[in-house]
Amino acid sequence: MSSGIQLKTVNELRKDISFFIPSYQRGYRWDEQQVLNLLDDIYDFMQSGSSEFYCLQPIVVRECDDQDKKYEVIDGQQRLTTIKIILSYLRRANYSITYEIRPDSEVVLNDLESVQDHKNIDYYFFKKAYDTVKEWFNGPRENGVTLEDEFHIALGKNVKVIWYEVDPEIEVREVFSRLNIGKIPLTNAELIKALILTSDEKRKLERANEWDSIERKLRNDRLWYFVNPKKDYSSRIELLFDLYTKNKKAASPDKFFTFYEIQKQPDLSDVWQKIKGYLALIEEWFEDRELYHYIGYLTQRGHIAEIIDLYDHANTADKQTFRKALKQLLNKQIEGIDISQLQYGVDNDRIKNVLLLFNIATTLTQQNHEARFPFDAYSKGRWSIEHIHAQNTEGLRTKEQWQAWIRDTISLFEQFNEPTDESIVKKLKTSLNDPNLSQNEFEELFTEIVTENMERFGTDLNTIDNLALLDQGTNSALGNHFYPVKYRKLLEHDKKGHFIPICTRNAFMKYYSDKVDHFQLWSESDRNGYLSAIEESLKVFQ
Repeated sequence: MSSGIQLKTVNELRKDISFFIPSYQRGYRWDEQQVLNLLDDIYDFMQSGSSEFYCLQPIVVRECDDQDKKYEVIDGQQRLTTIKIILSYLRRANYSITYEIRPDSEVVLNDLESVQDHKNIDYYFFKKAYDTVKEWFNGPRENGVTLEDEFHIALGKNVKVIWYEVDPEIEVREVFSRLNIGKIPLTNAELIKALILTSDEKRKLERANEWDSIERKLRNDRLWYFVNPKKDYSSRIELLFDLYTKNKKAASPDKFFTFYEIQKQPDLSDVWQKIKGYLALIEEWFEDRELYHYIGYLTQRGHIAEIIDLYDHANTADKQTFRKALKQLLNKQIEGIDISQLQYGVDNDRIKNVLLLFNIATTLTQQNHEARFPFDAYSKGRWSIEHIHAQNTEGLRTKEQWQAWIRDTISLFEQFNEPTDESIVKKLKTSLNDPNLSQNEFEELFTEIVTENMERFGTDLNTIDNLALLDQGTNSALGNHFYPVKYRKLLEHDKKGHFIPICTRNAFMKYYSDKVDHFQLWSESDRNGYLSAIEESLKVFQ
């Protein structure tokens, strides 16, 4: 049989299939509560009257080489053994399970009623589980006279396992290790696909084609990162099922939470229609330039499910009301904030938020109606706040970095060509040629240069008018240099095709400055123009 995922009923497992539990696995250890949970779940399913089926967690197996229909169990032996114990109590046809370290385990499992001497720990748990099953069936329940017959029918016909068969050539110990460190090759999407495709045999091919079409569309990074900048998925369609089950967590404690929720649904056809509806809605928002920017920003701060909930809300039934509600959410991000007072090191999250909004607002209000902020490029980067003009020696740790900074600063002051700068240049050249220059000496030199030139560079270098948004790669490339050096390095980085946010580029090019007669300083005037541009642009969200 080829490897892959199938759904198998318990009845199918009883068709001459035998299971082998290798010695590298621990023995049977389900406690009373785990056994009761399984019995109660199946019973509740029976009472629900559902026409679908109850699905158990995955069973991972590999077909043995030596015998036909004999499978080595890599994962799922606890569930398989418990089902066998239930069938053993019901005295019904059963499948075979043999534990490598307990060759007579199959005999014991088929006659647990007579087991008295718990000569080993595995048989103790077998017997304890059997007694739990026996007590459960003897408890007071509706239709107790026929309960065993009805339960047996439901267990055989309506309880299915996710049967995941690995390639016979695979190294099973490696798979077992991967399963136990949370790297099981199964995903919610693969398991749900098995449910969706097998729930309607007449539409199986149609749904398979629709599934593949959705996956192809979501592989468009521009669409994908517009709605999902945070959580990683091996199959992107899983996001849509997370929306259905309202699974907003980046990492759910139960990795198969979404699958379990989907398999509980009474009508999988309705589920599938809803999934296709989510994609259609997302595509509609993506094509609308205004909604693209509003929603793209909000998903950077939250989850697309919250936008879906807003859209579904009765008060946002029409599109204009929905747009207005989105703008209100955007405005709340900056409401009550005095942007000019934000301080680097204290308000970094707010600063990053404001600068991102600034870039989005700028892109949105451009005359070029094709212009779009690239949420895909932004989401793939690791973003930080960069000083347009350096404010400390952070990041300058080696003698080579000190010398590079000194050379750049000499070049800067020589371009100023002020007589009062001669002493500064002389001191810098002396330090450059000093083979014994220490870190403390360099930091003192740096502080002296910056302090004595505050009027040129501005009095407070930690406010937002001296800050820009950059990915960490570009940030590292620029280093802690003065503005003109950073400006030159930024242009070089830009020419190489690196993504530079539009407002960061504009700031370094002094686009927001009233008067530009040089690129040697990031002056107080430049800073004032930059701050005014930020404040003015954000009014678009009011």
